[in-house]
Amino acid sequence: MSRTYQLDVNNSMGEWLINYQGGFGRRGLLGELFTQISLKFNFPIRKTILYFLYFIFVVYYSFIYLFFRDIKKNKLIIISVLSPLFVLFPLAELEALGRKDILIPLFFLIFCNFFLRTSFLVLSSILLIFFPILLLTHEVSIFYLPFFLIVLLFKIEKFNITKLLFIIFISIFFVFIIYILSNSAHSSDQIKMMCDHMKNVLNDKCGLGAYVLNRALADNIAELGGNITQFIRNFFVFVFGFSALVILIQNSYFNNQKINIISKYFNYKFLMSIVFLPTLIPFAIAVDWGRWFNLSCTMLTLFYFFCYKNKKVILNNQIKIIEIFSYNSFKSKNFFLILVFMICFSWNPKAVYHEDIGSFPIYRIITKIIKYY
Repeated sequence: MSRTYQLDVNNSMGEWLINYQGGFGRRGLLGELFTQISLKFNFPIRKTILYFLYFIFVVYYSFIYLFFRDIKKNKLIIISVLSPLFVLFPLAELEALGRKDILIPLFFLIFCNFFLRTSFLVLSSILLIFFPILLLTHEVSIFYLPFFLIVLLFKIEKFNITKLLFIIFISIFFVFIIYILSNSAHSSDQIKMMCDHMKNVLNDKCGLGAYVLNRALADNIAELGGNITQFIRNFFVFVFGFSALVILIQNSYFNNQKINIISKYFNYKFLMSIVFLPTLIPFAIAVDWGRWFNLSCTMLTLFYFFCYKNKKVILNNQIKIIEIFSYNSFKSKNFFLILVFMICFSWNPKAVYHEDIGSFPIYRIITKIIKYY
């Protein structure tokens, strides 16, 4: 990031530069904060954002490490955690590096961290206060709201109409924010005003993200097209990227010793389908399929292991796919390392759906480090 953050073609940085200097609109909250910090301390705005991203990446991957550190791992769990759609993607795909997307799973990790430490009221207040920040940073966050709501519902052990109504209220509140944002598209004049301020006051330039703020949803959908080859390729990205996690989900069930309002009325597999389906909507409205694969896989993985860690679900360790690893040929550490390399480290999706599959992400990460440092 430190070698590319000044480039005009850095779309990730361009997204963070969006602000309210041309008027209120989508995706501008943090950009406005960085603008005010830059003006107050007379510090270049791109460096302000760069240092913020350094901090976010350190915090995010630290939380990831702490989250998985105490989980008892089998070989299938290892493969699911090392999926090229999960933690490696933002590092392997340069176009995805430093995107706002990382804030969604980061907040989810923080939210889950408070689950055992706080009451329903405190946890719901945290969601009510901080989730709007995600929505005002990028409206795509709304499609991942169900993960947060289900975690909140896990705090309700017995039917409580007051708590359920409060969850409905905050859900409606978040949808209302989306409604306001959808009716706050920038005009061309507002974009020009924002970019003029960026040029004349901050001595910088708007990125591509600013110039698409006046686009309607139909314009984004119109970009989608492609041919059967591209859809088949992305189908296999889904299959191979999610395969280990799907097997874990298929062989997990609610822990009867941890009864709550969710486990009492829902089947676990059905619940996972409910939280996952909204994450498919971005695929139908924007071309950045690599990012959507990453967010879908990341949120579903974190949610599954949240349930697993907190003993909400039990994994059946007698499933056939795990038993296969007990055969002599699969017991070999070298064989398993080769298998992990082939499944997890030999490929990665690209940011845009019509681009070909990337190869050897670990090698790409190392060469990028050498090239830029």
